[in-house]
Amino acid sequence: MRRSICLIALIVPLSFGAARGHAHPHEFIDTGITFRFDAQARLDSIGVVWVWDELTSMLIVADMGMDADGDGRLTDGELDRLCDHFSDWPEGFDGDLHVRQDGGAVALGGPVDTRAEYRDGRLVVSHIRVLPDRISPETGPVILQAYDPGYYAFYDLAGAPEIRGREDCRVEIRKADIAAAQKLYDQLLGQLTEEEIMEEGRYPEVGGAFADEVRLECDRRR
Repeated sequence: MRRSICLIALIVPLSFGAARGHAHPHEFIDTGITFRFDAQARLDSIGVVWVWDELTSMLIVADMGMDADGDGRLTDGELDRLCDHFSDWPEGFDGDLHVRQDGGAVALGGPVDTRAEYRDGRLVVSHIRVLPDRISPETGPVILQAYDPGYYAFYDLAGAPEIRGREDCRVEIRKADIAAAQKLYDQLLGQLTEEEIMEEGRYPEVGGAFADEVRLECDRRR
């Protein structure tokens, strides 16, 4: 079962027959990415912006007891509560941000400098993930994907990722093969029993297969 930083359970339980259909997420999050370099030209942090769809935004705000008058505006105190909530991740939640280089996972710190807005009916949350060990992309491309392994939430890249601190780097976005991802989902789902799905809430963890891949490369410095 997905461990979410949202307080609400948005899923209406699906019938077993429906579960055997196409993989379908329940939250849709436009995602902005910024690669940030330090003074030594090393990748030292990644900025992340999440913008939830209107329905999920409304449910989160309502579940937290905010916007009681329904005017679509939150008080400074309510925005502070959102910042606190989205800064305190539950155990086991990794921010759904996956970074690797040379085939190995790149460690990321928890969220810092978290900010929240409620803009045009959509919840906007930004934060920064610091790399405990700085890395140099010129030694090998940095691969980033934003995804929920269980595919409950879908993180859609909102435009090309930004780069700050270097001018000799570039990003390439490699689109996910949705047909292949769906085939993998069907294959893994067929290996689960009705009890595992309906009583244990188990689903194939194939979010990565549905996620676009961001590839960061930088020129070697002379």
